[in-house]
Amino acid sequence: MANLTSIIRGNKELNKVATQIKNIALFYAPKKTGNLKRKLNQANRPSNMIKILSGSTKATVGISLNVAPDGAEYGKYWNSPNVSKTVRNGKTKNVPRSIDYGKKAMEDRQTKKELGDFLKQFADDYAKFIVKELKSK
Repeated sequence: MANLTSIIRGNKELNKVATQIKNIALFYAPKKTGNLKRKLNQANRPSNMIKILSGSTKATVGISLNVAPDGAEYGKYWNSPNVSKTVRNGKTKNVPRSIDYGKKAMEDRQTKKELGDFLKQFADDYAKFIVKELKSK
C-alpha cells in the first residue's frame, strides 16, 4: 500500500521547486567570492534539499538550502549581512543584490509558482490514491 511519503517522493513538481530555489540562489549569490557558486551548486541537489517527515496520517515537507556549504562557509556572511560589517556597509562589488540570497530564492515569484504547481499535482496524486484505496476495500 502506498503512503503519503511515497506520493510526495514520486512528485516531480517538488523536485522542480527545489531546483528552482537552488537556481535562484545561484543567480543572486555573490560573484566575487571565489568558489561559493560552485559549492552551492554541488551541495544543493533536490535529493538532499527535500526533507520529508511522515506519520501514518500526516506528512511534513521541507526544503532546505545550504547557503554555507563545506569549502564555502563564508556564504553565511552574505546570507546574513548582520554578521559582517563589510557586507552590511556595502564595501564590496556584490552589494546589495547578493545580500540574503537564500531568502530571495525562497521568496522569488517563480519559486512560489513552482510551489503552487507542486501543491496542485500533489492534490491530484493524493485524490487518485484515495480513490484507489476506496475501490480496493
